[in-house]
Amino acid sequence: MTITPDLLRTWSEQLCTQPALDFAAALRALGLAGSLVEKTRDYSVVEPPPAGTSLVGLSLENLGKNKGYLSTVELTLSGAAITRGELDQKFGAGNALPRVDHDRPHVVSYPVTVPGAPYRCTVQASFADEPAAASAATSVRLRRDVVKPPPGQAQ
Repeated sequence: MTITPDLLRTWSEQLCTQPALDFAAALRALGLAGSLVEKTRDYSVVEPPPAGTSLVGLSLENLGKNKGYLSTVELTLSGAAITRGELDQKFGAGNALPRVDHDRPHVVSYPVTVPGAPYRCTVQASFADEPAAASAATSVRLRRDVVKPPPGQAQ
């Protein structure tokens, strides 16, 4: 398995439609081979990481009703040249997030929703410099959030 924009799209949609996931269920849902190495109670890494990455980290939510379930998948890219142009093509025009400091990466955000799904996903790609279409991402984060039901519906 190599990390590509198509795979990121597939994973982000899967993260929207899957039920609450723990670490092991997340590995299965994403089709990741390897073992989980627990770093903290709510953070584990996949060893060995898949081709095109030097690190795949999984985080669990540590607050609220989703506590103990998957919140993020973080990929540090290594050898997988995924450009902003490819991400814009796959996810639509990205939204550049404000930088919090001059030495922090440039982050472009892409919302992913699936109608009727229990979660939504935000794909956040980080770039070393101001990202142009040909700029390669250094890392990608898939953040999973519970979709709030419309007012008047039970949670």
